[in-house]
Amino acid sequence: MDVKSLYTFISVVDHGSFAQAAEALGLSASAISVQMRGLEADVETRLFDRSRRPPVLTPEGREFADRARAVIATWEELSETLRRDRSAGLLRIGAVHTAVSSILPAALRRLRQDLPDLEIHLSTGLAHELDTRLRTGLIDAAVTTAPQALPAGIEFFTVCEERLVVIAHGNAEGRDFREILGRNPYVRFNRHARVATMIDAALARHGIRVSSRMEIDTLDGVLALVAAGLGVSIVPDHMGLRSFRERVHPLGDPPPVRRLGIMIDPGSPRRHFCDAFFTSLRQVAIEAGLVVPPLQPGSEGQGDGTG
Repeated sequence: MDVKSLYTFISVVDHGSFAQAAEALGLSASAISVQMRGLEADVETRLFDRSRRPPVLTPEGREFADRARAVIATWEELSETLRRDRSAGLLRIGAVHTAVSSILPAALRRLRQDLPDLEIHLSTGLAHELDTRLRTGLIDAAVTTAPQALPAGIEFFTVCEERLVVIAHGNAEGRDFREILGRNPYVRFNRHARVATMIDAALARHGIRVSSRMEIDTLDGVLALVAAGLGVSIVPDHMGLRSFRERVHPLGDPPPVRRLGIMIDPGSPRRHFCDAFFTSLRQVAIEAGLVVPPLQPGSEGQGDGTG
């Protein structure tokens, strides 16, 4: 048995099937199956019930998954401890799509300048998907919207605040945000995104009903559709919006505010990289003129810890 097989096993557990784990790892489903049969032979335990489609964990497999996660955590901590150069290593980052269109690229550029030997793996997803990846150890940090309730053992540090704004093509009907939203087709950002929940709540408070004709997963896509005159939308007022040449109106007075920040496991062996990444994000946000809440006393430069 080797650590690689344990990583593969946990990927199968987290993704729910051999096929999805294979896609995530860039392997074939048959290769995953061979690895899992080898692992079962090594530990002399039947980990999967293959009479089900897709195979599911046996009770012994569920127990083994907890032990495998503990072994992986110990291995990663040992690997980090043995590194002589703490500026070299790997940081696995997950980010919501709206962050990729905002401060993330500039923050990663700054981080690479500060830590040129750091290897960075970036993946994107919806907020609840990133929560799961962080809790299961697939990523080290998640750039995401502040959750209503933090998962156990996870911390959230605010980077900046972004007001929600209504965007519209110059030829869209209506003068204020209420008329614009009520008279034009609405381009909806993925309804499963955390910020989409905030938007729906704000619409309900204002008593506004929208006619949704399109739904898209990326913020850049929303901007492009609105700029093409295909509808209006509501988005966070972020760095990428500054290149938008059409109409922008606050969603009320005052408008709702989305808190964007970083979520981490405070016990991660890569915590020092997460801290450096958080610092880069805040510096970029400050230089961009975004609203950056002050750090609370005692945070030692690592965030406000609120969520």
